Amino acid sequence: MDQFRRSDREQAIDPRLAREAARQVIAQAAAEGTPAAVAGGLAMQIFGFTRATKDVDIVAAAALAGEAGAPLEFGGHIYTVRVGDCEVEVDWIVRADDKQMVYAAALADAALTEHGFPIITPEWMVILKYLAGRGKDHLDLIWLLQQPELVARDKVMALVERLMGPVAFWARRDMESVFREADFLLAREGR
Repeated sequence: MDQFRRSDREQAIDPRLAREAARQVIAQAAAEGTPAAVAGGLAMQIFGFTRATKDVDIVAAAALAGEAGAPLEFGGHIYTVRVGDCEVEVDWIVRADDKQMVYAAALADAALTEHGFPIITPEWMVILKYLAGRGKDHLDLIWLLQQPELVARDKVMALVERLMGPVAFWARRDMESVFREADFLLAREGR
């Protein structure tokens, strides 16, 4: 059965460890005056999606002080955070590419969670997942849109218009297509 076992590096992390790692690094960032918020798989878990993640994604306005690990190709670094006896990988995302403006806007609108740290809102997560474009991001995007009262679709459209101004009609049309896909899949499942 070993052929089905992933390496320890690829194992999913316990959500409690992930939340504690997020709390620690966001507290450090706050002490340094740097806005930061949870995104990615941990955000999806907090929103209610039963989804494994192997790291903690944090969107931030600047780098953390201290020793950083490998750089992220789109901006930021990987950090290792000790939680009890475990080490948790944190992707500290400071976009330095064509999506920098979108991530900064999402971070500015972050909301406080019941866990005591900021999180990217569901509406912004829809936009960030759409922009990421990977298969797992599309699954997350569809799930977000299918949850009753989680995502205000009109707010998503208003954010798209705010970001893109007079050329928003292209993105609006694409987003409406994703909305229809989520609704179709939900109806097909009989929910």
